[in-house]
Amino acid sequence: MTRQKEKNYSICSISGRIRKMKIACIGYLHGAGGAEKQIIMLSNALFERGHEVHLISLAETNSKYDICEGVIVHDLSFSENINGNKILNRYKALKNILMEIKPEVSVNYWLQSAYFCAMMSKSITGKVIYSERGDPGDKEYSGLLGIIRKLAFERVDGFVFQSEGARNYFSEKIKNKSTVIHNSVSIPDGIFLKPCINREKKIVTVGRLHPQKNQKLLIDAFARIADDFPEYRLDIYGDGELEERLKEQIKRLGLENRVFLRGTKKNVLDYVYTASTFVLSSNYEGLPNALMEAIAIGVPCISTDCKPGGARTLIQDGINGWIVPRENVTLLAEKIQEVISGKKKNEMLEKEAIKFRKAHSSKAVFDMWEKYILNL
Repeated sequence: MTRQKEKNYSICSISGRIRKMKIACIGYLHGAGGAEKQIIMLSNALFERGHEVHLISLAETNSKYDICEGVIVHDLSFSENINGNKILNRYKALKNILMEIKPEVSVNYWLQSAYFCAMMSKSITGKVIYSERGDPGDKEYSGLLGIIRKLAFERVDGFVFQSEGARNYFSEKIKNKSTVIHNSVSIPDGIFLKPCINREKKIVTVGRLHPQKNQKLLIDAFARIADDFPEYRLDIYGDGELEERLKEQIKRLGLENRVFLRGTKKNVLDYVYTASTFVLSSNYEGLPNALMEAIAIGVPCISTDCKPGGARTLIQDGINGWIVPRENVTLLAEKIQEVISGKKKNEMLEKEAIKFRKAHSSKAVFDMWEKYILNL
């Protein structure tokens, strides 16, 4: 299914530059996740730079993020209504779309689509780029999937990693045809220019309710300090498969009036901005968008040292935030207590937020993407 104009898509201006390349950006656009956000931002930016951009979703497109009107959207929305092997059907559908488009470059934000493109002729896909969005050392790659990945990556032309930690997992051959590009920070111009002066007595986190994000750890840490800080609450933004389990945990700990599952919010930064601290409790992340945005608007941030090093890439411990070990509820609780009690100095946060926003601006990040694509 192909769409070029829909009333709910925002209209972006074209920069006036001559279209230079036909680019396919391939991912899974069904929700409000960080990867979905970044591939849409990349597609919009490449279109604004004058390229012909095709955004392909491997499921029905149901994203909460705005897509430029000129970006041509294709989705493989057949999977719920077709019999047989869904993976094979998805492969065939993607191949048919790419044969029609004939892109010069295919940028993949999902590993399965990178596999698919690696199996196809270059006359169909053009050059193939894979952007790693998670932890390449995850245990799921220890068996057959790891072998398949190794074979497929032999045919991938370029790689974009979010951190040096992720890139260092791979061989020199892959490193030599790769680059490291951080995510961009998407904060509207003219708002959140200075850190909030009157912070609410709340701790916030943003992310899917999923084992990867490990909100269970954060709830347990909050429970340890709750009696000492009776005026504070914990707000968890996001939805997902663990909602009922987390509700049970909150009830078991007697925190129904202190810990709240707030669901997904379109303008979630409005809620993060006024927080006393933002906490990321993940086990692994690529380069966590929610953490980046919180740093960029001057919120005191605490993060676990999640694999493969994305949080440590973003946070200079003690300068623009704080790092604690993964899965350590005691140290996480102690760090939250230090930050909200004022024992940690926050005077540097405004200065660091300005530096961070500049380094991760959309222009800076997508200039790097465009340069890498053009030089591949």
